[in-house]
Amino acid sequence: MSQTFRIAVARSFGAPEVIEIEKHPLTELPSGVVRVAVRAAGQNPVDARRRAGTFGGRPPLVFGTEFSGVVYQSNDPRWNAGDEVVGWGASGAVADLVVTDGAKLAAKPEGMDWLVAGGLSGAGYTALTALDAMKFPEGALILVHGAAGGVGSALVQLAVARGYRVIGTAGTANQDYLRELGALPVVYGPGLIDRVAQASDGKSLDGSIDLAGSIEAGDLAQQIRQSGGQAITLVPETWQSHGLPLVSVKHDPSYFGEMAKAYQAGTFRLEVNPLPFTEIVQAHKNMDAKHSRGKLVLDLADNPYLAA
Repeated sequence: MSQTFRIAVARSFGAPEVIEIEKHPLTELPSGVVRVAVRAAGQNPVDARRRAGTFGGRPPLVFGTEFSGVVYQSNDPRWNAGDEVVGWGASGAVADLVVTDGAKLAAKPEGMDWLVAGGLSGAGYTALTALDAMKFPEGALILVHGAAGGVGSALVQLAVARGYRVIGTAGTANQDYLRELGALPVVYGPGLIDRVAQASDGKSLDGSIDLAGSIEAGDLAQQIRQSGGQAITLVPETWQSHGLPLVSVKHDPSYFGEMAKAYQAGTFRLEVNPLPFTEIVQAHKNMDAKHSRGKLVLDLADNPYLAA
């Protein structure tokens, strides 16, 4: 076994092409942490924003905070080599190996697909953070912008499960998909305010959750707040342009248990769009285009450390 591993790195801000896959040497594992051989790594819009230089930080940059994989080495008594795990809140999970705090791992649910497991925590944690920040009563009518993406898909399903009525915005190709998830779909873009009013039959909306960052999303959120409703954003664009409260994701371990239970019960699904690890540049192009459906996940089936 070679004592190097592959990791995606950007040594400058810029377009997706600044990302390269480098080989780094293995270092001694510190006490109290775990080294995991990554099987799948979820991708999130924040990765693209960091690469572009619009989310702070400075190069060199590594990518990916959520993953599924197999414990390769452990200096944490809670985990042993060979354990199948799901992780979140890591740094540099788009790699053959990632080092993480053992408290940020959970056992991979039996029977869950590796790709789903690799993308479940990021989508689920963000969705549950948003819903818990709002505290809507049952029957509330809420609007989710960017509802067809990984987080949006999770939000719609979890909101419906909590008894909310959901209007979701997405492109024309994803209108039927949102209906399948339980939302009333509307097409985003100019004229959105009128289309949402028509979809709601003129009823006041109780809240808005923005994952899109568009001007129309910000304008609608301000309108809802002026009418006594709630509005938050999980992206910096509408925080900057409209002053919407920007919610930071909570990494509550109980959230993963809730998501896994719903998945195994068949009441929640996560559609994944996998790409090979070596196509991370294309993955970032897809995120920049903002037209992806479901969860973008990098597949590391060829990771040599999985067979170690």
